[in-house]
Amino acid sequence: MKLMENLMEFQVAAKNGTRNKRSISVKALYLAVSRTPPKVIRKSRYLLTNEDIIEVEEQRTLGEVEYVSIMDEGQLFITAGSDHLDVTLTGMTFENAGRTYDPAKAKQLCPAVVAKELWSYEEIKNHWDELRLKSWVTISGEKVQFQDYPMSQLVSLESHFRANPNLRKNGTVLFSGSSDALPSAPPNLYNVGAGKDGIFPADFHFEMQDPVLGRTISHGYSIQVVA
Repeated sequence: MKLMENLMEFQVAAKNGTRNKRSISVKALYLAVSRTPPKVIRKSRYLLTNEDIIEVEEQRTLGEVEYVSIMDEGQLFITAGSDHLDVTLTGMTFENAGRTYDPAKAKQLCPAVVAKELWSYEEIKNHWDELRLKSWVTISGEKVQFQDYPMSQLVSLESHFRANPNLRKNGTVLFSGSSDALPSAPPNLYNVGAGKDGIFPADFHFEMQDPVLGRTISHGYSIQVVA
């Protein structure tokens, strides 16, 4: 079974336009949870998926676009992803455990979604900050943009590597963390505090754009509540 073997299939797109299929064995999945200093946490690798549908416990969840690095057989690849999150746990306290919100446990509740296409890091590292990440959701039948920001707003991949050398190991996947929503996004979008007026769309779409080489990685998925 792919799930047990943690095998993921990707299309590697080179800047000359060629595409090659690559199967990658995922050995470790990390998620960035802070910027200064760069801090990451482990997440169960079986939660990594590039399917078009994910299942969650309830609708109050959100996606956020971020870059994803994948180390495979000495080669470093970059793509886009969304570490989907159950927002009902944000700010929750665990008095009996003697601690407050635990991001590591909260992030185990939803899959981490990654696009099906990869770029070689060598092809983009010299114009890294010029790449852009964007995301959209569907609200009342209309496509609404949620995020749009340059890669320069995130902790660089090299900074993550310096702070956490294990991220360079073969089979390691890193989700970088994300940036803020656009001011134009509805204020009640993904807002648990809005109560019944909170909007939690049933889909999420994201892109990584490379304006220098004129190409885009895109992926989208629908969110289904487990019945």
